[in-house]
Order: sequence, then structure tokens, then C-alpha cells
Amino acid sequence: MERSHGVPFPIRCHTPSRSRLNGSAHNDEAKAGGTSPGIAIFIFGRKEYAYAAQHLALTLKEYSPNVPVHLWAGDGMPVDKSFYDEVHYLDPMWYEHGPGRLKLNAHDILPDGDWLYLDADTLCLSDIGPALDKLKAHDFALDVRGVGKEGDPIAYTPWATNATVRHVAELPEDASYFGVQTSWMWIRKPSKLCDRVFAAALSMGFDTEDLKEQWGGSIPDELCISAALSKINFTPFSLPISFYGTRGAYKTFNEVKANHPLACLYGDTRKHRLVASSWLDQYDRT
Repeated sequence: MERSHGVPFPIRCHTPSRSRLNGSAHNDEAKAGGTSPGIAIFIFGRKEYAYAAQHLALTLKEYSPNVPVHLWAGDGMPVDKSFYDEVHYLDPMWYEHGPGRLKLNAHDILPDGDWLYLDADTLCLSDIGPALDKLKAHDFALDVRGVGKEGDPIAYTPWATNATVRHVAELPEDASYFGVQTSWMWIRKPSKLCDRVFAAALSMGFDTEDLKEQWGGSIPDELCISAALSKINFTPFSLPISFYGTRGAYKTFNEVKANHPLACLYGDTRKHRLVASSWLDQYDRT
């Protein structure tokens, strides 16, 4: 489920001491040519996202200490640079139209290199290295939950009907439709494929009246990216990297860790609740 950076979520899991939560975002622009591949995290708005990003960085360093972690932080975010390999300033122009637009700008924001973008409300459960090795064979990847034609039942297409997507994206009748989750995205820059995907996504003219479900006044990036994939007729590489907290999916938390190097923590004060609380309880006990 997509997350809104304007709504707090429950941070329950060993949140770092507030004595370490100090400093402010680095004011230098992000520089191209950094260590590749790297982890990219974007934060703006509520301070809870800064604390979540620190928690994510801590877990990444625990299980994958050789993978560089980069943070892009917007104005006023409490940032302790010691948690990250590099901290960059996130210009407000990238997020002034909301979190969905921010993620559609990821390709423009990132320096050249191979990047695994992660939402801040993510945890690392085991070594991310093997997944990165598989992703290196591809220019673009994300979590594809379902694929089908217009009349097919397609997993995870909560934002708009396929008929609406066809109309807005001006798709042919035989187009394929995608259900995608963007809590992680693999982005190689420069690459012609990423140029095409993100340019097409940014060109989509959805408005809030097109949505089956409202999302904080913003257009969900998942909707735009799925429509872009339909527009360019491309099925991206996908891996089950992240666990989304489905109740009953596994018998034990060790099984979760054996199958997914990442876990999503999504849940907020609205009706959305993606992660079953029992998984958070088990994580707390590990």
C-alpha cells in the first residue's frame, strides 16, 4: 500500500534514542558518481519519517554493512548524519506536489549509478546483497503484484479502474495492465529504459476525480508508474524482496526473514493498515 509522507505511522520497533536525533539536513546538492549500488531514502514533512529512516539505516548496517546508505532530506528534517554514508539536501521543488510526485522524480533526483530506492518505513531483516546481485542484471525493477488485460482480475490495483487508465494513458484495447508496489524500486542511471519509464509516468494526466480511493490530495505514484508500464508495453523484472505483513503468510518470523530481506511497516491513522500487528510484535522480540 502506498504511503503518504503527510500522515504518521506507528514506529514501534527499537526506535533510536532521541539523544541521537539531532542536526539538520546537509545543504550540498547530491553529487553524481557515488559508490554504486547504493540505497536511496527520501524524507520530508513530519519528523517521524526522519526517525523511521534512521531505523532503516541501522538495520541495513546490521545486515549489509558494505552497502552505502544515502539519505535525501527536505527542509526542517531532524537528521543525524552519523547514520548514513551520505546525506543530501532534498529541494522542495521535488516534493511540493506531494509524496507521489516525489517518487516520480526519483530518476531526476538520483546521481548516476545503480540505486535501490526504499521507502523510509521499511526494515532490513537480512542481507540485501543477494537481491542486489540479481537486480544488477537489470536497468529497472520493482514489485509487480499482478499483470493482465483490461477485463482480468489483477492483484493490487487500488487506485483507478483499468478503463480509467486506458482513457488517461491513451492505451490500445489489447494493452496489459499492472499492479505495482513502489515501496522499493531499482533504478539504473543513466539507462534508456529508466528514462522511458519515468518520463512516461510523469506525463500521466490523472487527477483526483480519477481515483477509486483518495490519497491525501496527491496522485499515487503507483498509478502513474503502472500506467507508464502499460503505455510503453514493458513488463519489468520483479523480486519478492519485501514482506508486507500479511496475516498468516508464514508460521514464524524466521520464515519471513528467510524469504524476504526487507519488511514494510506501513500503517497510519486512517483506515489503511497493511501490516498485521502480530508481525511487529514478533519483530520487537527478535
